[in-house]
Amino acid sequence: MDFQGRFPMFTSLRWSLIGLLSFTLVQAVSAAECAPDTRRGAEVFATECSVCHAVTKGTAGMMGPNLFGVYGRKSGSLADFSYSQAMRDKDVSWQAETITQLITQPQAFVPGTYMPYMGLASADDRQAVACFLKEQH
Repeated sequence: MDFQGRFPMFTSLRWSLIGLLSFTLVQAVSAAECAPDTRRGAEVFATECSVCHAVTKGTAGMMGPNLFGVYGRKSGSLADFSYSQAMRDKDVSWQAETITQLITQPQAFVPGTYMPYMGLASADDRQAVACFLKEQH
């Protein structure tokens, strides 16, 4: 009888450990991918987005919704903000991919949105903004 046959609990433990290490590695790679972009994202956000949006917890009264904690939030769901019906109906979770899609061309991604922004041309800048917003929590 081999080792796995005599100690089956070690086999399942080994697979659990491999899964945990894989998840940790993916998280570390994701954080590393964003590290150089976060500063650039803050700069792009300041020039392109901050006219309408805040990223400071509790800030209200701006033209656009507060983006503090936007990462993982459902579209059109921030309490006390008057979203378009189109944004409320979009039903997406804001992640890097959906954020970059929105800021590429808001009217194309959410037809009928109130967001008057024409879009951010640079893919690198869009990714940097998504990384910056991921850190705002």
